[in-house]
Amino acid sequence: MNSKRIAVLAIALVSSALVAVPTAWADATLVRTPVTFTLSGCTSLPAGLTVQGSGESFTVINQRIDQNGVAHIEMNTITTGNATDSNGATYGFNYHNHVSVEIPPSGFPFQITIGADHFNLVGNGQANQLQVHFVARATFPSPPSPPTIEFINVHGNPFSCDPI
Repeated sequence: MNSKRIAVLAIALVSSALVAVPTAWADATLVRTPVTFTLSGCTSLPAGLTVQGSGESFTVINQRIDQNGVAHIEMNTITTGNATDSNGATYGFNYHNHVSVEIPPSGFPFQITIGADHFNLVGNGQANQLQVHFVARATFPSPPSPPTIEFINVHGNPFSCDPI
């Protein structure tokens, strides 16, 4: 997880939510994308061990605007695939992310809640049972002000060990 990902997500969600739409409007978007990653420098793995993976990501984005003009956005992503480490060991991985956003008609302030972001790696090598997850909230007070980010729950090191 990184702040760049949160910023891009925030801009995308706000942009899509601020479009003029009729009252009680709703929409769902489904997206499938290939995913590749290289995990190196993870503090939970032996020094020098690198893991490369590939798989498919499936994202569902539900958007609706209620009768009060509040935009409600829910995004769920599941990614699964296979990985191999620098010693030749093989793994399966899964990643899940759930994000909720409510944006008032004025646009600000709003919050993004990352209700779950977790990455699991299971296999026959030294990276077996790698589990990283966090729950966080980002509050955007106004356009010129930076967001406030609060981590509610953290397991492992999402900054160095969450490659997706």
